[in-house]
Amino acid sequence: MPLLHRSSFSLLVVGFRRFAWLILLLQLTARSALPLAADDWPDWQQAPELHPGIRLAQTNVREPRPMWIHAVKIDLRTPGLRFCTTPRADRWDENKRETIRQTTRDFLMDSAKTDQSLVFAVNADWFSPWPAPWNMPMPTDLGGLAISDGVVVSPASGSPSLMIAKSGVASIAVTTAQTRIDDLQVAVSGFGLCLRDGIPQPSEDDLHPRTGIGLSEDGEQLFVIAIDGRRFSRQGATTHELGQWMKRCGADDAINMDGGGSTTLAWWNPMLAGDDKTELINTPVGNGEKYETPLAELVYVPTERTNGNNFGVYYTD
Repeated sequence: MPLLHRSSFSLLVVGFRRFAWLILLLQLTARSALPLAADDWPDWQQAPELHPGIRLAQTNVREPRPMWIHAVKIDLRTPGLRFCTTPRADRWDENKRETIRQTTRDFLMDSAKTDQSLVFAVNADWFSPWPAPWNMPMPTDLGGLAISDGVVVSPASGSPSLMIAKSGVASIAVTTAQTRIDDLQVAVSGFGLCLRDGIPQPSEDDLHPRTGIGLSEDGEQLFVIAIDGRRFSRQGATTHELGQWMKRCGADDAINMDGGGSTTLAWWNPMLAGDDKTELINTPVGNGEKYETPLAELVYVPTERTNGNNFGVYYTD
């Protein structure tokens, strides 16, 4: 039997490689071709309770693209439920050295050493300077109003803020230098409103991981959403779509918080072994890399960015 001509052998190799690539693509596409979210999603009554008053609902969709949505509902009427955010940096300097960057899980872990032992946390406002080393605990300047335990960490800048009064009443509003803040216990801010009076706000078409924080119309329920992105199987969302998901979850007003590689949801899972019981809820891309092809998806591992500030929940009793 004659040997294959070199050119024929090369064609066979190329054909085999293309066939293997096609099989890989079909496998990953099958993984991401998930059913649409059920019409009644989220069913908050059936959603598992992470801690008292805190429920988690998750769903995967294939339209308009593969997306994974992680939604948390926090009942503000829960006895003893309180909030906190990243405090001032040592040698604090307004608009220059306001906080020290920290991952969301480290924010949770460090709180275990205090009387504000957190059970849930999410990244909050954008920060500068950026770009900067993604995993370093560096000093940073926050984008908008931040108040930690009644102390101003960052002044208002005209961006929307979630404000928790000392009475426990929560509200969302655009904050400026004229905003009254003397009765606030906690405040965090974001880029802009993605949902206003129940109407998702228009946006550009750029797709990124997203973090959203919103309130129900009666102000009794707080909603937090993380949408994964920058992966072949989890391709992110627009700000308008974030508003749509916030509305679907029950929010009436919602803020588009820092997203991209900063998007992180984590909780304190008492069932984990060891002292560190912090656990990621979403799959962050803190290193800023993109995994948007089937081959890149295969090497993805979660990476956690040190964020300018984080927002968390704890109990007083």
